[in-house]
Amino acid sequence: MSHQLRREQLEHIGAVIVVGSGKGGVGKSTVSVNLAVSLARQGARVGLLDGDAYGPSIPMMVGVRKRADAKAEVILPLAERKDLAVEKKIPPLQRYGIKIMSVGFFIGEEQAVAPIADALGMLIRQLLYSVNWGELDYLIIDLPPGTSEPQATLCREIALTGAIVVTTPQEIARVDTAKAVTMFQRAHVPVLGVVQNMDGFVCPHCGQTAAIFPESHERRQQLDELPLLGRIPLDPAAVTNGDKGYPIVVSLVDSPVAVAFEHVAAQVVQQIAARNAQASEQQPTTLPDKEEGHYERED
Repeated sequence: MSHQLRREQLEHIGAVIVVGSGKGGVGKSTVSVNLAVSLARQGARVGLLDGDAYGPSIPMMVGVRKRADAKAEVILPLAERKDLAVEKKIPPLQRYGIKIMSVGFFIGEEQAVAPIADALGMLIRQLLYSVNWGELDYLIIDLPPGTSEPQATLCREIALTGAIVVTTPQEIARVDTAKAVTMFQRAHVPVLGVVQNMDGFVCPHCGQTAAIFPESHERRQQLDELPLLGRIPLDPAAVTNGDKGYPIVVSLVDSPVAVAFEHVAAQVVQQIAARNAQASEQQPTTLPDKEEGHYERED
């Protein structure tokens, strides 16, 4: 149990959820944004941290475009500070009912960030402490592709409630996603389930769904034994509106894609509630100490 004792519990945050995949281009950021907004629309207090410092996508997806490069050198927090006063913390952007922070807010959208690989985990970890998140029910962290940093640092040092892995139907994506599942499991991070993104194409004219990517039928134990949180169809409107800063759960609330994301949000809430209930049942019960001066009679 030593791996649990070393991890920091973030104050005033009910659940910390990471969204990842071993594969790039599967739509992790789209899932993260729409999941966060869906949870907020269901009444939850939600924060969203863009954990991809190399290619932050969250700003554009929520309508924040910083086209010009930063004119001065951007200093991002790397020091180990967990006790910052509230007035010294960075205020998050509030949009669509959620609190958002991204490295992309500090730099131009075409400006490169090149932190040392080992420092990337430190950067994202420190943003957790440097941002004034306030009281949250859920904090969602959108991870970059792969299984290195900041994943390793977060899994090792932060008490994560669980991970959501995102894949697409084809085999090459499922193989890499299975690697991410293995990484989380080895780090003793519960995997809440799988979101299968781009699961068929929704025709804008007739509404029928057609398969675009060939679906893999090869069994992947790491994926197939996990709960399927939802299948998100591919809709051009979701891409277009997302590029314009309007998440589809806001812009087209009755579309099949938006309905699918609402279902994913409900499944995530259920998974966390079930795990919390299970953890409560497994808590050891202790008998109260005998009050001083009271003794049992020995016959």
